[in-house]
Amino acid sequence: MPHNNHILNKRYARALLSLAEENNILERSYLDMRRVCEAFANNKELLIILKSPMIRTAKKQGVLTHLFGNILHPLVLRYMTIIVRKQRGNMLDGIASAYLIVYKQHLGIEEVKLTTAIPLDEELRTRALTAAKKLTPHQIEFIEEVDPSIIGGFILNLGEKQYNASVKHRLQRFKKHLYHK
Repeated sequence: MPHNNHILNKRYARALLSLAEENNILERSYLDMRRVCEAFANNKELLIILKSPMIRTAKKQGVLTHLFGNILHPLVLRYMTIIVRKQRGNMLDGIASAYLIVYKQHLGIEEVKLTTAIPLDEELRTRALTAAKKLTPHQIEFIEEVDPSIIGGFILNLGEKQYNASVKHRLQRFKKHLYHK
């Protein structure tokens, strides 16, 4: 995603966050935007419709109302239809994703993602969570992912930082070291 779109997505997300806070629907708006993200992830046609210059704005708004009318809070739905009316419908997926990040930042929640080759047992999960809490003063949302391709070890993502202690990474570094001597 181009940098300018990323900035715009965050601006639009912050605007929705302000609206949601003013209307006391902060948590509901977060849940709604998660649903919107899932809809975009599971329905590529929706994104194609919103991006198409050949489809009229009213038709795009109708699609959103049809899909989300009974699911989303009316304020969130109205916000999305306004975005489409302003010819920014192609950005709705990015705005929804940015909203999830902006919401968590607003509440002081930091995502910590731990990737391992095999599922963690309870003892290792507790140790990893304890170690992660030492790295940030924020409340932690701990996300576990299993990726057998890393062979062993772990990859820890904390905000924009990554600590890669996977066997796969070590092997790649060793291979690079061998070929550059």
